[in-house]
Amino acid sequence: MNRQLTAIMFADMVGYTALMQEDEDRAKQSRDRNRDVLVREVEKHQGNILQFYGDGALSVFQSAILAVECSIAIQTDLRKDPPVPVRVGIHTGDIIYDDEGVFGDGVNLAARVQGLATPGGVLISEKVFDEVKNQSGILTRSMGSFALKNVKRPMEVWAIANDGLVVPDPTEMGSRPSDYRNSIAVLPFMNMSSDPENEFFSDGITEEIINALTRVNGLQVTARTSSFAFKGKNLDVRTIGEELGVSTVLEGSVRRAGNRVRIAAQLINTKDGYHLFSEVYDRDITDIFETQDELARTIMEELEGQFLGDVAAGSVEAKPERRVHHPQEASSPTEDPAPSEIPGRGIQGGERERPRLVPHHVHDTEAYTEFLKGAHAFQRWSPEGSRAAIRHFQRSIEMDPDCGLPYAGMGTAYTFLAAIGHMHPKNAYARAREAAQKALELEDGSGAAHAAMATVLFFHDWDFDGAYRHFQKAISLTPGAAPLRRLYAMYLKAMGDGEGAEEELQLALQLDPLSSLIRTALGETLLHLDRAGEAEAQLKQVLELDPEFRSAREMLGWAYAAQDRVPEAMKEFEEIIRRTGDPFKVIPHRIFALTAMGRREEARQLFGLLEERRRREPEVSLEVDFCFAHMGLGEIEKAMDYMEEAVELRLGFVLFMGGHRIFDPVRSHPRFVRLQERIGLPALPESS
Repeated sequence: MNRQLTAIMFADMVGYTALMQEDEDRAKQSRDRNRDVLVREVEKHQGNILQFYGDGALSVFQSAILAVECSIAIQTDLRKDPPVPVRVGIHTGDIIYDDEGVFGDGVNLAARVQGLATPGGVLISEKVFDEVKNQSGILTRSMGSFALKNVKRPMEVWAIANDGLVVPDPTEMGSRPSDYRNSIAVLPFMNMSSDPENEFFSDGITEEIINALTRVNGLQVTARTSSFAFKGKNLDVRTIGEELGVSTVLEGSVRRAGNRVRIAAQLINTKDGYHLFSEVYDRDITDIFETQDELARTIMEELEGQFLGDVAAGSVEAKPERRVHHPQEASSPTEDPAPSEIPGRGIQGGERERPRLVPHHVHDTEAYTEFLKGAHAFQRWSPEGSRAAIRHFQRSIEMDPDCGLPYAGMGTAYTFLAAIGHMHPKNAYARAREAAQKALELEDGSGAAHAAMATVLFFHDWDFDGAYRHFQKAISLTPGAAPLRRLYAMYLKAMGDGEGAEEELQLALQLDPLSSLIRTALGETLLHLDRAGEAEAQLKQVLELDPEFRSAREMLGWAYAAQDRVPEAMKEFEEIIRRTGDPFKVIPHRIFALTAMGRREEARQLFGLLEERRRREPEVSLEVDFCFAHMGLGEIEKAMDYMEEAVELRLGFVLFMGGHRIFDPVRSHPRFVRLQERIGLPALPESS
């Protein structure tokens, strides 16, 4: 795998499919002329065409200046008679090469910039503008800031304004950051069946619709955690809209009887409570995925009509921007991929047959229900929940061994148990790898499968390049998945990119504003960035909504300690004991706090509790706990003994030890340095 920073250009012919239906010969002539000009100018400007598709191409250049100069030449030529309407988008970013193709955040963002462009025009990102703004031969004009899908902050976009190029009217361009009209929350569909077991079925339908809508370009979809926070609550949709920051809410119900299912759905405007549409679908259970796809598409079309096209007409990200084949794989410009494989290409005005929004990846409905039960259990992110999830995933596999979803879920669950030390890492990681590999074999286009493999490569293999590659594929396939963004933020934090981790978590929080897990992760990241005051604010916000969320209280204690407010830290640790009634919780945390307050003998007495827990729970790996406890007492060599054992077991914490302030006294210790080098982690400076 190779990574490089490069200028990426998408050039896309507009109206090709419609022209094919009207005049096939003329359409082919226009396409051929478009390709001839692209080939000539890209080669002339030292670029490389990575892929042709039916009506456009993706190219890369050694510099942004060359890419922009090439785009000007292309548009100047194609606007001559007979004109060919082409729109161009350019971005400078990181891309990844491997045997399967080219992908990455840079490719995704270039595609989004191109999607805003006008036929005859060229749009560039602010990164490109920074590189070309002092070039006398390149004229630019700001179009303002735009909220690009799955990009955390609004980004300024610029038009190339050289003579002969079309400069769009900014007021006619969508995706304005101040405009949240194109946003939706899908509330959990009510289970109207007599069997409470069907609760998982109705929840599953809700999740599939959420997943489907995240594929609609220009539509912001609230993630599952925040939507499901309103389950069973009879709140006015206007209140929900204000809390989640969305313009529309979809609510509904599911009634299942035998092999028949009835889905009722209503799309509601949160501003005034007006019903934009209400539909009832009566279907056979075997048609459930077609029904979900139909419902998602109806919602999309309704939003198009209500909001004046701000959601691009049918603009669907089908397997979005995930891969571009190498040039040698696309040597023949006459071999066009299927529309669903065209990176970054939305469906404009009915130009193409629309791809599915809901993949038909499940063959057995009962197996799917078992998978949903497993996914529901895993949402708790606890050892007990993970073990329950694995049992459900296994039953799902036994019922339908050709579906990749439960394998991906099982891979992630086993990795989680191994990383936290609640299952022997050697056995758990082996099972995780086997499940993730099977998921990829069955469904290579599944973001969940790539995420499962990424976690194995990250936590067990310490193959950080391989993990990065699979994380990027997963994000390209499921860009609206907030939990995936949190996992990727963990990877970035371990790699020493705390600012990048913060940005990913801010994006995840934008997608899932009520997620305690994500906000706690943000607080932890801010703490590792030596911004303890900001971390404290985030963690208190979590506990206001969910006082029982133990991880947030633990991190709040560390945030107090980082501000030399150790008695307050101890109070939070003791509050965890009070709430759980479990004296074996947060033992190392309390040892650290007691020692810092000069109560060393009390701290040492807590070692007895640690030893007792080890006797009671022999299946749990406590090496990290003992390491922390000895660090708290200042017993460095004993702490290093346990840390070496934790590294040997490949416990998850060892990937993040460089960012925890408790290890500041040993960053230059030879044993600590050797451990960091063995894992392959970057050396981080001491906290200030």
